[in-house]
Amino acid sequence: MPTLFFFHGLESGPHGSKYQLIKKAFPELESPDFQNMDLQQRIAKASEITQGLTGVTLIGSSFGGLLAARLYSMYPERFKSLVLLAPAVHTDEGELVAELPPASRIRVIHGKSDEVVPHAKVAEFCKRFGISLITVEDEHRLASETSQQTMLAALDEVYTGA
Repeated sequence: MPTLFFFHGLESGPHGSKYQLIKKAFPELESPDFQNMDLQQRIAKASEITQGLTGVTLIGSSFGGLLAARLYSMYPERFKSLVLLAPAVHTDEGELVAELPPASRIRVIHGKSDEVVPHAKVAEFCKRFGISLITVEDEHRLASETSQQTMLAALDEVYTGA
């Protein structure tokens, strides 16, 4: 029974560079294909995939981060923790997120030089829920070595409890 999912962004697919990086460290990682789907279609598919599961950790990148936050807010009983990577929560859909995990079970990582999702808006989102924002010297894709190590460390903390 899968307990670790990666939700990709709008412009990437289910097996992009972030997925590849995480899959090496966590071979049990699964990544549904949400290509060419709007948010409502993604929510419907993700709801179906996680139905009946508990203790799930979601990693969401950009639009996938918005999806992970929305899904947690809708079905908190299914999820143990979240790792949100430059989440697209600056939208009206982000305002619909009503609940997130406690601070000990969520990590939000965002690049200081992100030109796709405004850093300040993600900082406001985190403040609304009383969670810390991990800011890295990077852009939206979070492709630097430091960002990648930060992602893996954050996932290790909330998923394996290290």
